[in-house]
Amino acid sequence: MKFAAFAVAEAVVLCFGACGTNTGPYKGGADLAMAGGGDDLAMPQPTDDFAMPIDFAAGGLDVQPASLQTITVVAGQTTPTVTYTATLDGQPVNAGWSVDRGDVAAISLGPSSSATLSPKGSTGGLVNVIAGINGMTVSRQVLVKLIVPSQNGATGNPAEQSQVATTVAQLTAGGGVGGVGGEGLGAQVVDTATLNALAVPSGNGQSQGLAFLYPYDKTVWPRGLPAPLVMWRWSIGDADAIQLSLTTTSGSFSWTGAFARPPILSQTGGKFIRHPIPQDVWTMATNTAGAASANGMSDQLIVSLTVASGGQAYGPISETWTVAPARLSGIIYYNSYGTQLAQNYTGAVGGNGKFGGAVLSIHVGDTSPKLAAGTNGTAANCRVCHSVAASGSSLVAQHGDVTSTSSTYTLSASGITETTMNNGAAFPAIFPDGSFALSEAGQLIPLPGGATATTPIGLAAVSTDVGSPAFAPSGTLVAFNPMAGPTANPTQKLFVMAFNSMTSTFSNPVLVVDDTGQPAETRPGWPAFFPDGKSVVFHHQSAAGADGNSLGTMNTRKGAKAQLAWTNVTDATHVTALNQLNGKDAAGNVYLPKLPAAISMSCTGDGVQVGNIDADHGDDVNLNYEPTVNPVASGGFAWVVFTSRRLYGNEATIPPFCSDPRGVDLISNITTKKLWVAAVDVSGQPGADASHPAFYLPAQELLAGNSRGFWVLDPCKPDGTTCDTGDQCCNGYCEPAADGGLVCSNTPPNGHCSQVQEKCTTAADCCDQTNLCINGFCASMQIP
Repeated sequence: MKFAAFAVAEAVVLCFGACGTNTGPYKGGADLAMAGGGDDLAMPQPTDDFAMPIDFAAGGLDVQPASLQTITVVAGQTTPTVTYTATLDGQPVNAGWSVDRGDVAAISLGPSSSATLSPKGSTGGLVNVIAGINGMTVSRQVLVKLIVPSQNGATGNPAEQSQVATTVAQLTAGGGVGGVGGEGLGAQVVDTATLNALAVPSGNGQSQGLAFLYPYDKTVWPRGLPAPLVMWRWSIGDADAIQLSLTTTSGSFSWTGAFARPPILSQTGGKFIRHPIPQDVWTMATNTAGAASANGMSDQLIVSLTVASGGQAYGPISETWTVAPARLSGIIYYNSYGTQLAQNYTGAVGGNGKFGGAVLSIHVGDTSPKLAAGTNGTAANCRVCHSVAASGSSLVAQHGDVTSTSSTYTLSASGITETTMNNGAAFPAIFPDGSFALSEAGQLIPLPGGATATTPIGLAAVSTDVGSPAFAPSGTLVAFNPMAGPTANPTQKLFVMAFNSMTSTFSNPVLVVDDTGQPAETRPGWPAFFPDGKSVVFHHQSAAGADGNSLGTMNTRKGAKAQLAWTNVTDATHVTALNQLNGKDAAGNVYLPKLPAAISMSCTGDGVQVGNIDADHGDDVNLNYEPTVNPVASGGFAWVVFTSRRLYGNEATIPPFCSDPRGVDLISNITTKKLWVAAVDVSGQPGADASHPAFYLPAQELLAGNSRGFWVLDPCKPDGTTCDTGDQCCNGYCEPAADGGLVCSNTPPNGHCSQVQEKCTTAADCCDQTNLCINGFCASMQIP
C-alpha cells in the first residue's frame, strides 16, 4: 500500500487527492472522499491494498484501537461511533485524519489527538481510517455493517414511488413499472400464518421446481441503475406472498422484505410470479457491495427468495451477484421499430393501428425512454438505421421514406438539432468526436450537413462496400465486414485497418475473422471496439433467416441466428465466443431458461410466418446480435450492449421472432426483442471468455422491439458543474469543491494525478499505478 502525505506547519493534515501524487490508492476526486465529505462523493476504486491495516509509522506514531472494529448500524442512523486516539512515542499528538470511504463514514479532519468516526447510515462496508503527522501515516479499519429494518409491503419511501402501480395502463407504459416491467411492489402481508411460513419454510422448493428465471446467477451489475425485477417459476404457478433478502458475503449489508400480492393483480387477474427489489434497498445494497472486505476479497451480493401459497412456504433459493465498484453514466441511443412515441406507420395489428420507427434515448437511471430522432406523421418522419459518436456529440439516422437520405442530430446538453444531410448514410461509422462519418460506400462525410464527401486513400484496396463499419474510441482504427471487395469471400471476413484522420488514409489491413470454408450464412459483422482498441466484439451469424441471404445483409429477424464473439486486432487466430454473455456457463451448459412448452402464436414478419420458429425459446443462446461497447471502462469491466430475442423472465415470453407490429399485436403482447448489457473483464484477452451473464437494460420501451443500442458519453459538462466522474467533464477532471461535492475541472488537483475515469495520456498520469490509461481515461484493472 502506498500513501501521499504532506506537512502543514507543525501538524500534518492529510489531503489525499487535493495534494495527491501518483503514489497510491488514497486520493481525491472520484476515489477519495475527504473526511466529512458529502454523499455526492463517488465510491473509491477498491484494490488489494485495502485488504489489511498497515502502519507506516517510522518513529513511534500509533493509533488506537489497532484491531479491526466492527459496528452495526441501522439504515438512517449515525451511531454507533468509533473514537481513535493518536500518540507519538506514547504521548498524545495532534494528527490529521481522513477516511477512504466518505460515503460510508465521516471523521473530523483535525489536527487533533483523537477523532470520532461516524457512519453515514446509507452505505456499509470497510473503511480505512488514516492518521498522519510529519510524513508518518497509520491506517486502521472499521467494518460498518448496515442493517436495513425488515420490510413488510411497500413503505411509501419516495425512492419506491415509481415501483408502485396504481393503474393497469402503468404496467406497459414507457419502460414499465420501475423501468423494468412487472406489477410493482406488493402489499403488506397481514396473515400471521403466512408470515410464519415465510420465516420457517416447509421445504427448499426443489420438489416444486422453484427456480429463478431472471436475473441470472453470477450477473455483474454496475451501480446507478433502476432495481431489477426478480422473476421465478414453480409448479404451483402462483403465490400468496414472498420473502426477498439481500445480504453481502462479508455481512456489510442485510435486508429482508415480505410482500403480498401486488394490489394491481386484483384488476388484471394475473398471477404473482415476479417482484422488484425496492429501489432504496437496491441502491444501498449495490453501493455497499463491490468494495473490498476485511479479508481482501470482493464483497458480493446474495439474493434469496422464499415463496408461499396456501399457508406453505418453500425456499429459499439463492443467487450470488457481483457489483462493479463504478456508477455508470451516459446515454443509450437505440432503434425502435414499434415505438408508440412516434407513430409514423399504419397497419399495426394492435392498438390504434399505428406504430413508429424512431431512435429513442435512455439516460442512465431513467425509468422510461425519450424520443431522440423521428416524429409523428408518415414514413417521411421515420428515423432509424442509426449510429452515434462515442463522445455522444453526433447521431446519424436514415429517413424512412427515402433510404438514400439521412439526417445528422447534434446532441448537446441544451437539446438536439437535426440537419438533413446531402449524402445518405445507413449505419455509418462516426468518428469519435462526431466531426465526420464513414459511409457504407466508403466515403468520408463531414457532419452535420455532409456537404462534400471525399474518397479516402487505401480503403478500396480491401473493400468497395464497407459493411457495418466502426471506429475505435481512439479514432486510429476502423473495423468492417466487406460487402464487396477484391478479396475472396469478402462477406465472410472482418478486417481492421489503421486510419489517419489528418490525411484521410487507411492502411495496414488485418484480417481478424475469416469464415471462409464455412457455409455462406456463417459470417461476421456489426463489429465494435473495446475501450482500449485492442480487441473487437462482433455479431457471428450462423443462420441468415428467411431473407438474409437474398438481401446479402446481416439481420436479426425472421429466424436469423448469431452469437457474440470477440477477437484481437492483430490476427484471426483468437476468435472466441463470449459464452457467458450468450447464455452458457463456464462448463458450457446453457443456463438460459426456456418455456415449458412452445407457444402457439401465428405471427408474421414482412409476411413470413415466424411464430413457429423456436417457439419455446429453446435456442435463445443463438439469438444475440449487434453489439456495441461503452467507450469508457468502469469498475474493472467493459460494458457491452447488444440485441437479444431471449426470454425476459416471465415478462416477455412470446415467440422470439414475433416483433413486427404488422404481424402480431404488440399492445397485448410484449415482444422479446430487447436490449441487454453484459460486463467483460477489462483485463481479459481474446482466446478465453471474459464475459459475464447479462442483465436487461432498464427503461427501454416495453411494448416495442428494440435494437442496436449505443452507450455513449453524456454531452460533456463545463468546468464548475457538478459531476460524478471525470469522463462526464469537457476537460476530463471531476474534483472536490469547497462545499464537499464534486465539480468539473480542467486540471487534476494541484496539478497532480488523475483519478479513475479521469483524463490521462499514459498510465503514469493515474494516481493508482495499477490503473491503465484506456481510451484517454484511467481505468481500474481490479476485478471484483
